[in-house]
Amino acid sequence: MNLDQFLDRTWTDSYTCNEFACEVWQHITGEDLSQRLQSFLNGTGSFIPIDTPESPCIALFNRKNADSHVGIFFEGKLLHLTSKGVHYVHLEIVQGGFQQPRFYK
Repeated sequence: MNLDQFLDRTWTDSYTCNEFACEVWQHITGEDLSQRLQSFLNGTGSFIPIDTPESPCIALFNRKNADSHVGIFFEGKLLHLTSKGVHYVHLEIVQGGFQQPRFYK
């Protein structure tokens, strides 16, 4: 599956990693994730946790004293949006700045 159409996205006040992940997820799976993700991040919803990433799945990263960061694990890499743009990289590269990632279906 070609994800090139997402590589030009940029972080704004109204378009963050959350909206990006929802847009990518819908493209890959056909499922609108926005309400589920918002509920989950607010502590009122749930996803099924998985021990190891499988394609596709939701990757959630935490950092002390910061908001959660979300991306989509797809075909062996993490696709996510940062303030520096879109990155499609191996998990090891992203994990350096975060605590242990959690993965969900």
